[in-house]
Amino acid sequence: TALGDLLGVYEASRSVHSCMAGPAPGGGGLALLIPPAVEAPFIRREGLFHHLQQALSIDPAFCGHPDAQALLASVQRGRALAAGSEGVVPGKAWQGRPGLSTLFGSVPVSDGIDPALLDRLEGLVQQAARGFTPTGHARVDEKMDSLLGVLRTSPAWKAPDSTYFTVLLEYFLRFLHDRFDGQADLYGDRTAYLGPAPNKSDGSAGMWPEKAVQDDIHQHLSGLMTPGTIQREIIDVASGRTDVTYTPEPGRRLVIEVKRRKTKAERNAVERDYLAQAANYTVTGPPFGILLVGDHSSHAAGYSDFDDRVWITRYARSTTEVPRLIVVGVLPIGRPTPSALRMPTS
Repeated sequence: TALGDLLGVYEASRSVHSCMAGPAPGGGGLALLIPPAVEAPFIRREGLFHHLQQALSIDPAFCGHPDAQALLASVQRGRALAAGSEGVVPGKAWQGRPGLSTLFGSVPVSDGIDPALLDRLEGLVQQAARGFTPTGHARVDEKMDSLLGVLRTSPAWKAPDSTYFTVLLEYFLRFLHDRFDGQADLYGDRTAYLGPAPNKSDGSAGMWPEKAVQDDIHQHLSGLMTPGTIQREIIDVASGRTDVTYTPEPGRRLVIEVKRRKTKAERNAVERDYLAQAANYTVTGPPFGILLVGDHSSHAAGYSDFDDRVWITRYARSTTEVPRLIVVGVLPIGRPTPSALRMPTS
């Protein structure tokens, strides 16, 4: 009954209207439905076995047929042997492991396999399916999924460029998420720019330089990427000098442009002022880049959340150019502690 119900749902959801069949008998303009072939091996196997049993029970054309009887006996012997195999149950090892179940759900597996190994394999399968290693932070993983969904629409999203940029994007998002949570003393002087800047010598309010943000993202990536692949201040790139450059192999270059903004870093203002420069660094490489903006405006009323401060935008300078896809991340810097925030005046 369950198989029949599942098959009915499958046929109803996957059937297509026939333009060739014409109206159904009796009028009404309803086209005939064409049910597709069921591709799932499990449903096909169990369905055929069920039909064979039914045919041998009620269909006169099959009841006394020697080939049908021999087929049933052979199938029953095979099922009995499989059921009687000690410690081997088809699909049991895949329970709770959807990735492995999709690949090997109908394959008998011994219960003696180390569950830790199966869990590791499940993680690798899910990682391959998603294209990145889940961080365990739901917001980061959801944002990564949504950005990759946009990146995959580019005709240039092909390996190895797509693989390299995915790795860079993953570590960039982890950096942003960590710094959104981090206090100014998280890593000592390295992350001091997250908090209030020291006053100038004349007593006026100070400002953190752009270099503070550059230094932090550079050190963060240098400790994660292959040694020597992360550089900064590379000259003669699109007639300029890049802030942070990832060169996973000769001839392949991905760039992170870093900016510090004194006024509120709203989306339209960020794109208007910095997007063209960030995109220009991609003119001789893959059409993918990252723009990191340190928002040094007043945060007295707080600032929007991590998800709101990361987005992806397209930029093309001509109708024939493959659009540049630039991931933008805005990081609040020079911010007060939560206890010092106040409600905005109405």
